[in-house]
Amino acid sequence: MESIKVRGLVLKEYEAGESDKRLLLLCKEHGRMMIYARGARKHKSKFMACAQLFTYSDFVLTVGRNFKTIAQAEVIESFYGLRTDYDALTAAHFIVEICEKTLLEDTQCDDLLLLTLKSLGYLSKQKLPALQIASAFALRFFVFYGFAPEIHYCTVCGEAVDDNIFFCAEGLICKKHKSGYSIALSSAGIFALRYIIDSDISHAFLFNARDDVIKQIWDTAIMLWRCHFEWKLKTMDYIIRISENHINNRAENRRL
Repeated sequence: MESIKVRGLVLKEYEAGESDKRLLLLCKEHGRMMIYARGARKHKSKFMACAQLFTYSDFVLTVGRNFKTIAQAEVIESFYGLRTDYDALTAAHFIVEICEKTLLEDTQCDDLLLLTLKSLGYLSKQKLPALQIASAFALRFFVFYGFAPEIHYCTVCGEAVDDNIFFCAEGLICKKHKSGYSIALSSAGIFALRYIIDSDISHAFLFNARDDVIKQIWDTAIMLWRCHFEWKLKTMDYIIRISENHINNRAENRRL
């Protein structure tokens, strides 16, 4: 049988048989790939660690007629910190669900893999708000997918805009052309939006913002998703809930 080497991130795991797993991977140079991990649900399995959700590993795969099976594996990064914080874990599920639902077989997507790994890395360290990372990921995802919004000029009249700005599915619109469903953006919200989209992947998450600004960025990302994709993400409501809890807790701490 033919053997191949791949490096991939586990996006989803499925039980198979009595002790096996099927794993959906986001792979470097290969994109979306389904593989089979024999005995991975056994406590003493040598594949147990590499077959966990969010784990990034090197794999040697045996290629059969209908499936690819793990022959060897070595974990590169497990992102253990995700499992110690509910908000970080929820945001991580949101990120991998986007990848799982949108990627096609045999589609090269190394930029998206890098973006996903950066996002999970920052979530695992827990030094930035989970909603900030989830929002930045979602906005950069649309850049990758070719749906980047207009962030410097009004999408209707084409004039440069810096204040009294609203956001719609195509991007920024000035006050005089506001119509239909749109989101009001503060000057800080506009700056954060431009920073996320214009920065390189390594820096797109690294900014300081108030809770209300992060919420604006989250709202723009969700508006884009709803306009371009017809299905609802299962994790979306949970992200909104952690956002509300975070803002309420911060407000309570300030009062104390």
